[in-house]
Order: sequence, then structure tokens, then C-alpha cells
Amino acid sequence: MHLSRSLACLVFGSLLSCCGPWSAGAEATPALPYDQIILSDNPVAYWRFDGEKPLQNLAKGAAGLATESVGAARLAKAGPQAGEYPLFTADNRGVELGGTRGYLKTTDPGEQSDLDFSLGDAITLEAWVNPRGLRDDQQVYIVGKGRTGNPGQVAANQNYALRLRAVDGQMRVSFLFRGEGTARDGGDEFHRWNSQEGFVADGRWRHVAVSYRFGDPGSIRGYINGQPTAGDWDIGGPTKAAPTVDNDDLWIGSSMGGKIDSTFSGFLDEVAIYRQALSPERMAARYQSNLKEPAVPDFSEAPRHAVLVEIVEDIPDAMQWNVVTPPPVEQFSQQAFALTDTPRKYNSHGVIIDRSNPFLVRSRTRKHFAGGEYDLLLRSRQAARLFIDGKLVAETKFLKPNGSGHEKVPELADPHAATYPLPPGHQETAVRVKLEPGEHHFRWECFVGGKNMRTEIGEPVVAFSHPGETPQVLTADAGDAEPFPLTTAAWEAFELGVRSQMLALNQRRRQEVSAEYSDYWSQRHDLARKELANWPDPQPPALADGMPANNAIDQFLAVPLKEAGVAPTALLEDDAFLRRVTLDTVGRIPTPAERTAFLKDPADTRRQLVIERLLENPEWADHWTSYWQDVLAENPGILKPSLNNTGPFRWWIYESMLDNKPLDRFVTDLVMMEGSRYGGGTAGFGMATENDVPMAAKAHTLATAFLGVEMKCARCHDAPFHPFSQEDLFSIAAMLDRKPITLPKSSTVPPPPAGGREPAIESSLAPGAKIMPVWVFTSLSASDLPAGLTRNPEDARSVLAASITSPQNERFAQVTVNRLWARYFGRGLVATPDDWHDTDASHPELLKFLARELVLSGYDMKHVSRLILQSHAYQRATADKGTDPALFAGPQRRRLSAEQLLDSLFVAADKQLYAEPLTLDPEGRRSVSTFLNLGTPHRAWEFTSMSNERDRPALALPMAQSLIDLMLAFGWRDSRPNPLTVREEPATVLQPLSIANGVAANRTVRLSDDHALTEVCLTDISLDALVDRLFVQILSRPPTASERELFMAELADGFENRRRLSEPKQPSNIIRYRNPVSWSNHLNFRATEIKQELERLTNEGDPPTRRLDPVWRVKVEDALWALINSPEFVFIP
Repeated sequence: MHLSRSLACLVFGSLLSCCGPWSAGAEATPALPYDQIILSDNPVAYWRFDGEKPLQNLAKGAAGLATESVGAARLAKAGPQAGEYPLFTADNRGVELGGTRGYLKTTDPGEQSDLDFSLGDAITLEAWVNPRGLRDDQQVYIVGKGRTGNPGQVAANQNYALRLRAVDGQMRVSFLFRGEGTARDGGDEFHRWNSQEGFVADGRWRHVAVSYRFGDPGSIRGYINGQPTAGDWDIGGPTKAAPTVDNDDLWIGSSMGGKIDSTFSGFLDEVAIYRQALSPERMAARYQSNLKEPAVPDFSEAPRHAVLVEIVEDIPDAMQWNVVTPPPVEQFSQQAFALTDTPRKYNSHGVIIDRSNPFLVRSRTRKHFAGGEYDLLLRSRQAARLFIDGKLVAETKFLKPNGSGHEKVPELADPHAATYPLPPGHQETAVRVKLEPGEHHFRWECFVGGKNMRTEIGEPVVAFSHPGETPQVLTADAGDAEPFPLTTAAWEAFELGVRSQMLALNQRRRQEVSAEYSDYWSQRHDLARKELANWPDPQPPALADGMPANNAIDQFLAVPLKEAGVAPTALLEDDAFLRRVTLDTVGRIPTPAERTAFLKDPADTRRQLVIERLLENPEWADHWTSYWQDVLAENPGILKPSLNNTGPFRWWIYESMLDNKPLDRFVTDLVMMEGSRYGGGTAGFGMATENDVPMAAKAHTLATAFLGVEMKCARCHDAPFHPFSQEDLFSIAAMLDRKPITLPKSSTVPPPPAGGREPAIESSLAPGAKIMPVWVFTSLSASDLPAGLTRNPEDARSVLAASITSPQNERFAQVTVNRLWARYFGRGLVATPDDWHDTDASHPELLKFLARELVLSGYDMKHVSRLILQSHAYQRATADKGTDPALFAGPQRRRLSAEQLLDSLFVAADKQLYAEPLTLDPEGRRSVSTFLNLGTPHRAWEFTSMSNERDRPALALPMAQSLIDLMLAFGWRDSRPNPLTVREEPATVLQPLSIANGVAANRTVRLSDDHALTEVCLTDISLDALVDRLFVQILSRPPTASERELFMAELADGFENRRRLSEPKQPSNIIRYRNPVSWSNHLNFRATEIKQELERLTNEGDPPTRRLDPVWRVKVEDALWALINSPEFVFIP
């Protein structure tokens, strides 16, 4: 087809290569702008995707080559730019292709065009590429002629193509053409060359090129970033044949009709075609970069006495191995090749933020082995691989997202199996290896997350054994790190250990990253203490005659009591005090060991000492988290979490309480709404998707929680019974929104019809009114904030946080201490903690005193709690029913909260809660915007609503629901659309029935093999000592003489012959590990059958021990049942 022209090009091209300015040995070409470098090499086609005509072919004489965009090709996207790539301008643009039938099409002008190449012709194809990543062996087109699938064209007519091919996670340069004539006669003579080197799709731009002279297979040259790369001909092998030549189109970014597997996904720029083979020198001139290629990690070093765990972020989401990874962002040490959690990530304020998705967890150690054969077991959720001495020995596959509900349901795990069952959504592989005696280097890598999947590590593990033996978890060589068996009991113990380790590690990380921010708050508190000079300084009055007092609180209370002629109640006995103070501080009854420690302390100081221990107990955070969940309306949904829910900012609440975060900083973090929306940051507080003005709801919550201002009625009109207008509420909402808010019609009350009755409410705002972000509560805190109070006075949200927490705002401190007082006494100094309008404090001077103490302490909740708990008033018996509760002759009689009740039941049995993970997608194959996983609960506050679409039985979580049912009966809210401080807790018939017959209480009563009292009964204990232990375990006190006599008489028969020590232990909590149903398979009929079976097992309760005589065991269970059904168990002393 163009023979004479080809020969001319051959001769002329040879002359150019010998004597042109880019010949070998020539001086380096000056750094011209990139487009001038290209144009100086005389391309026949050149697309820059820049300027006013981004699809114009800039090559000389290429006016006839018209190019158009097809499908999802998006122009004017950022290309390689100055700073990183000096040859380009700072505003250089490229084209983005989405991988869904998006490409650029150039029509061949006809016979013997510049786009036609035949035998003897030389060709160079080049482009700048920034791909998103490919699956292994996927091949995508950068630029190619033919094989378009156009009508009238032969299907396999590949004239030529420059492509990328994914091999072992690397993008390799690939050149493809088909021999002349074979496309029409059906022959299979594709010829493909692939580079041996490649690059990782890591978001950087790379230059790729290939040159070839048709008919000379040895002339092929590939280039990456201007450097030659070796390669091989594979399909069809090297050939001297001419290529297919026809008039089919030239496409950029796709082929084969836009087939997605062949379509480039990512960014392209600077695509050029030449009728010559450009020299290596000219190729080198095209690439200059100020970026360094990521270094390949050095794995030669590994610790000998620990497992080093590294977290690597910002890796490609192509789901492939052999990627060059960035340096780790975090590392820690442990003792085992097993994981159940990873450390959280925090911003500079100590608020949880998201890790990249995906990320990589890499573990390394050196370990001695005796020589021989070993069976290795590798388990993981997402892909994992194991190397021994640098050699890959085992790997699991990459998971894909799931959009179906009809997949096959895995079979139920055998709860009696010797090995810990494979968790739902996990995979495993087993291999046999032969190890030489001596030290070996182990490297284990786990991918976490992936596109449209949640970043959950699952329960990956590496275990080994001699053939036929129980697998042992691989641990480091250390004295306290012996391999432990991969059994259910051992894994549970390991999981609890990891949980404690992560709590400590996360707390340390928060403190480290927020050190500078903590210094700022120290300065804020110094400023607040200076501001106290402008506050009233109430002094405790002289103690009235005959009135008891432990501290200033009692002095303030004594005068009104004396004036009213009311005597304070007597002090509680020690056991009752211990039970009350433990419930009030850590949210559960005391353990027998805690009671023993308390009674061993000197009588005159034991109460102060136990108060200090309890205030330092991390369970303080558990108890307060449930409180703030109600007050702040934390309302996460495990299904479609963005639908009229908040995010699970419970984790931020918990960590704030664990850190004893100052209350002014706590409020500021909440108002700023930072960090992860779904992972536990305060950004989750800001979620309210099904709301016409989400920030109005948040403004209402903040006002009630921290200012005692109730503005619920101001949501749609001016409040009729409070002095607040709708504009007041929306002004605060605008501050949260950081911009003016336009009042939507849906947030107004329509006017009455003509002649209709005038409404009782007024609306001072009309639809469409614009409300500015302004602090409106100037009577509480001046709009002019003290200097240094806010770090960003231009940010309305920051100004709002500072206005609420300003030391000028006495109301904030008073509301806070009133909440503490109400929690400990059952009634506030201001009776309605959320609404202070028209409500006076019963003891205004005491309220001011406590508020001042709060500020002096740096807004430390524990400081004020300590004052209250140490007071005589708190330690007194409950007040008589007829006594004015505002006098505080003693605390009010209080029933256990739902959370206290549930947690105390399991403390009484010394059992773990053992519910399923709180998710409808335990496989982790759906995105966090569709499904949340709130984890396996360990305390009552960690539960949430189990509702799912149309109440599908296959999505039920029967163990979790059985525990939730008990809490619902006692006032817990599974949905918190509105803030609430005082729950409605009327006595109902369902409450005693839930304890008498409910599943949760049954698990406390049933003497299973994991029950603390089972082990007590199996010891060599006397009957009277056993009865004492039952009472101490359940009621935190010994029995009275009559109670002891009654219980001993009941348990005497069969006591001496109670033990059957030859019987084996029964597995407990088996249901937790038998939930193979996930969203991916819940529509399969088998899923519903499995959940029905799990519900049956849940209702049966934990299997009873066989090591006690069954008749006598039931008697003990009856005794326990009687104790937990007594009013004494469900009421705070």
C-alpha cells in the first residue's frame, strides 16, 4: 500500500537517526516546553487535550484528522503539571476516561493516510498515563487503530495499538498488531510484545512509549518514564509480516466497541503518533520529574522477640499484589500473627478520622523452628499472603463487593469442632511446608477494605501444626509468647487481650497527636480561672447544729434542711454504699473481688479510697457514654446509615470520657463536627439527611444539652411557652452551617385560611427569609469573646463553640454540674436539666459553688463528681417518699437504668455479653454508606436498633435482640431521633416478666461452664460459704441469718454429691460463631432456616454444665433466679 513512501521514510529516517540533533553522542537537548519537544519530532498526530480546542490534532498537516469525544470522556481535567513535572505548565490539562464506554474517536481520512503503516514503516506511539489500576492480566487501550467493532469492519483488524497490561500488580507497556490478511481469513496471527518492567497505579503520571519497524521484530523498543525497558514477544511471537492496514477508526482510550475490559480508566495526556522510531535520547528528553519513585520496602530486617505490625495507607484500590507501597504510617508490636482490630487514626484534635481505603497491614518476625514438615493455615477476610524467608508460601484471594442477596449460604460451623470456626465472610487456605532447623523470617500481609467495601480487618490469623495436630497460632520467639491453640476458648481470650491493647494504644495515639491542642486548652483554662474574678464566689454557710457534713456540699444543704425541720437520712451501710457508688460511677454492680478489696481498706478511709479507684476505672467511660448518647441524640443505623440517622459518634463520646476530656473541649469537638462520619468522629453528629434544615436539629440538641435552653417548638414557629423565636434557633443553626440559612417552606406553619381562627402560635419569619449566623444568647455570654478564646474567629462554628463554653457563660458550667447532680441524686438542683426557663434552683448558691469548682478544675467532670460522691448527702440512705425531694435529705430512690441492669446481670454471672457483631453484612462486602458494623458489643451502650428492611427474618440477630428486648422493657431507646435526659420509665408488667422469663436473665441464672458460680460450686466449699457467695455475687452483701437458713435448707439435699468432675465442659456462646448469613445471601431460603435455628438456640440459652448434678444444679439456678428477681437487685440502694 505505500511502498515508495515507506522506502523514502526508511532512508530519511535513517539519515535523521545518524545526523539529527538527537543522535547518539549528541549534546543534551535544552529543556524546551513539552509541546515544543513533541512538535520538533514531527508527529503525524498529536493530542494535548488543552486550550480552547482540547481535541484538536496539533500535528502539522493533520487538519483532516477530526477527533470527537464518545461517552464518559471528560475533558479539562488536570494533567501532569509544573512543580512535579517541570516540562509542563502549571495549568496543563488532560482527559479523564471513566472505564464505562468513554473514549476519543478519530476517523481515518482514507487510503494511504498518515495513520496507515505497512511493511517497512516505522512507528512510535507515546502518551502520558495515570491509570486507576487494573485487575491482573487486564489489558486496556491507550491508543490504537482498528478492532473498533465498527459496522463494515472486520472484528479483529488490529492495525496497531499501544496498551497497558496488568501483570502481578504492575502496569506494563504492551504493543499489539495483527498480521496482514489474517483478520479476513480467520487466522490467529496477533503479535503482542510486553515490557518486563512496569509501574504501580499509585496516582502518579508516567510517560509510556513504544517504537517498532514493521517487518523487523528486533526493532521493538519500549519506554517507561523515558527509559528503555526490555520485553518479550508472546502471542504470535516475533514476525517479519506486514500489519493489517485498512480505513477503520483510530480510538484513544478503548477498543472492541467500548468494551469495559479494554477501556482505559484514569487520565491520559500528550498522545502522539510518529512515522519514525524515535531514539532513546529523544525519549529521555520527554521525562523530567521532581518526584521520586517509591522505594521498594526492605523486608530483610524483622524483630526476633516480637511481631512488628505496620499499617500502610494510600495504596492503589486495584486489588492486586506486588504494588510498591509507601512507607508505613503506623507501627506497633505484639506477639502473634493474628489480628482482631487495628489502631484508630486521629486528627490533630484527637478525633477519629478515616484511614485510606484500602490499606495494608504487614507483620514481620523471626522465629526458630525445629526441622520438619508443618501444616500452615492462613485465614483472612480480604486477600492475604504469607512469605517465609522471602518466598511466597500461601495466599488468599481478593474479595469483590457484593450487590446481590441470592448467593449460597455457607454451612453452619460445628460448635464442637476442635478448631475455632472460620468466621463469616472469611476464607482460608492450608499448605504443607518443609522447614530446615533454625531461624526463619516470616512476613504476613493483609489487605483491608477495597472499593465499595468497609475497612474492617476481620479475624486474620496464621497458624501452624505438625501434620494431624491442632493448629497453633504463630507467635514470636519470646518467653511469654508461646503459641496458643486455635480453639474457641483461646481465641476469645486473645480477642479480649487485643481489645485492651487497642484501647491503650489508641489512647496513647490520641495524646501524642493532640499534644499541641491540649496545650491550647491548658491556656484556655488559665484564661477561665482569671475570668472567675468576675463570678460570684459563694462561701459555704456555717454548719447548722446537729447536721452531719463531709464537705462544703453538706454545709450548703444543711441550712434548708434545718429550716424545714427535716432530718437527713442515715448513712448507708458499707455494702450498700459500695453497690450504689459502683453503679453510679462504672454502671454495674461490684464484683466479689472489689467488695473484698473495699472491706480490707481501713474503715475510716475505705469510702474515699474506693471513690478514687472507681473514678480511675476505665469503665467510667462506659457508664457516661450511654448518658450522652441520649442527651446528644446519637442515633446510628446499621442499614442505610445516612437515612435519617446520625453517624456512630459513640466512639468519640466513649474516648472522650475515657480520657476525662474537659467538658469545654468536649463541647467544642462536638460543635466542630470533624473527623469520620461513619467511623466514630464528631462529623457523625452533623448527619441528618432526611431533614430540610439538619443544622436546626443540631442547634436544638446543643442548646438543651449545654445551655438548658429548650427550643424544640421554635423549629417551625416562635416558641409559644418559651422566650425564643424561630430566628433564634435558626441563627444558631446558621452558625453550625457556617453560612446564612434560607428558611424553607417546610419549616413554617401555613397561615390560616381567610376568615379562619387565628392560631395560638406566631411565626415571625416567612418562607424564604434569610437568617444570618449570629450568637443570639447574649444574656448568657457576650458576643465579644475574650481574646484568645477561639483560634479562628472567622469561622462561625468555632465562634459558636467558644460562645457556649466561654468562661463568661456561667450557664454552661451550671448546666453541666446540674447534670452531674441529677445523675447522682435522682433530681437536679434545677429540676429540669434540659429546660431552665421559669425554673429556679433549689440551692442557687450550691449550684454556683459547684460551677465555680468545675471551672477551677479545668472543666473536669471527675473533680465535681468526687465532691458529690464524698459528700454525706450522697452517702445517705434514700429519702422518704413524703419528704420534699428538693431538700436532698437523701438521694431519690432510683431504679437501675436499662444499661446498668443488663451489664449487672452479666457481671453477676462473670460472663461476657456474647452477641453477634452488630451488622447485617458480616462479610464486609458492602460500603460503609450502605451498612455499618458497630462491632461485637461488650457493654450495653454499644447496642443499637436491629431494624432492617421489611423486618426480614434472615437479617435478624437473635442473640443481640434478646439483650435489646430486656433493655427496651426498662426504658432504653433503640432509636434516638430527639435529645432526652430523663427517660420515661413507668413500671410495666413487662419488666418483671423480662427478668423472670427473658433470655438475658436466663443466661445469668443458667450454670453453664463459663459461669463464675459453676466454678465456685465445683470447689471444696462449705454450704454456708456457698450461700454467702451467692448473695455477694448477686446482691453485693452477705445474707441475713434468716436468708442463710432458708437457702441452706433449699440447697442441702444433694450438696455433698453435686460434683461430676469426669464430665467434659460444654461449649458456650456457640451462636456467636454460627451466623453465616449476610446481605449477600439473605434472600436464599436457607438463610431464613438458619436464623430460625439460631433463634431457637438463643431462646434455649447457654448449655448447662454437665459437671454438676442436674437436679442440684437446678436448685442453685432457682436460688439465683430468686435473687435477681428481688426488688433489691433492680433498685440502687
